[in-house]
Amino acid sequence: MEHAQITTETIIPAIVRGIKSVGVGKRGSKPIDATLAREIISDMKTGNISAPAKGAFFGALFIKGVTNNEAVLDDIFPPGTLHDAGKLAEQIAFDAPDFVKDICASLLKGQTLNLESAHRLGKFLFSNDPGDCARGMIASVLRVRYETPDEYDGLLRAMQETIEKPFCQKVPAGDPVIQLAEPFDGVDNSYLLTPLIADHLQSLGFRVISMVGRNSGPKWGNTLLDLIKEMKIRTVSGNADLKEPKPDFGWYINQENLSIAVDRWVEIRRQTVKRPFLSTLEKFLNPANANIVITSAFHPPYAEKMIMVSERAAFGGALVMRNGREGSLAFPLNRPVKILCSAMQCEGEYTRHEIEIKPQEILGKEILVDEKLTQPSLSENARLIRAFKEKGSSGNENFDLRVKISCIGFQKAVEWIRNNIIDGL
Repeated sequence: MEHAQITTETIIPAIVRGIKSVGVGKRGSKPIDATLAREIISDMKTGNISAPAKGAFFGALFIKGVTNNEAVLDDIFPPGTLHDAGKLAEQIAFDAPDFVKDICASLLKGQTLNLESAHRLGKFLFSNDPGDCARGMIASVLRVRYETPDEYDGLLRAMQETIEKPFCQKVPAGDPVIQLAEPFDGVDNSYLLTPLIADHLQSLGFRVISMVGRNSGPKWGNTLLDLIKEMKIRTVSGNADLKEPKPDFGWYINQENLSIAVDRWVEIRRQTVKRPFLSTLEKFLNPANANIVITSAFHPPYAEKMIMVSERAAFGGALVMRNGREGSLAFPLNRPVKILCSAMQCEGEYTRHEIEIKPQEILGKEILVDEKLTQPSLSENARLIRAFKEKGSSGNENFDLRVKISCIGFQKAVEWIRNNIIDGL
């Protein structure tokens, strides 16, 4: 018996394909054809499109500009809606507060928000009030046209206000705190080694916490949360846990315990498809008053954005690794890594410095081709980490070399922070 060929187009919902075309960004968004537009109309009429996805699609479509093939989508709204920001905001944000409708219209017109407006918007976004269609539109529009520093700042302040009470308690006295925060959608072509980085940094006189959370996509690799579950490492229940002796591999804060309001966005983000502002900001929630935050940015412009966010969030020091292994804090073996460093000075000012880590200089040999795994095993990843911790070697040369260069690289950057931060650490 012949089987019908199953194509990607028949598997992926029409609205998702639409978002992937119109919601890419300033230089990547593309129009959809009339066939896909009609599929979206059909799904809209049968109620097969979620509120966040609807908002994300039409927000991105509007700011991209509606083509002739896409004009048919206007038939599901009052005439002229897709060419009028106010009308579209009324249709999409119909169940949201009036001020949110006004903000939606402003964003569709290309306007930016000041700090106060962004903070007020953030309080709505992380509330349980109706308006998920508006939430999808706002996340999509901000992402496509890029968020401003004031918008990032205001939204992060609103996120910080959602932190649960056990993580608002005073942090017990002890060594200064380093916060590790790698992408929550993980890595699909290499092993994670964050627990070993944490272990090494703790040996330098720090307490190390790692932020983990559920994968919201759009990538579906192994995450640090997946790994610590495999390793049977518990997450902390509140800041009071930091009074305990340093555990092997440091402490882990799960986003679903840290902020129910932020964790709720995982489901919204899965429906809006593209990474929103949360992909950047969730790394900088700071429940334990960390002195230093360490994170990564695969694409160069985001290193600058992350340093800016860390400074406005008042971290004493920040390290952003660029050009590492995508989705992790692991260093590559065959290309240089740059670490952008920032250290607080007097009166809230910051000084910056860039450190370049060259693998050949640290490893003593040149590695021309780095390994690229396919669907790396979590159980093997856990075994490698346990073996390295116990013996100083995992038996996997590439893994061991990566641990070596990653630990040395971050140690150099942390030492720069120690020597340049006001009052030291």
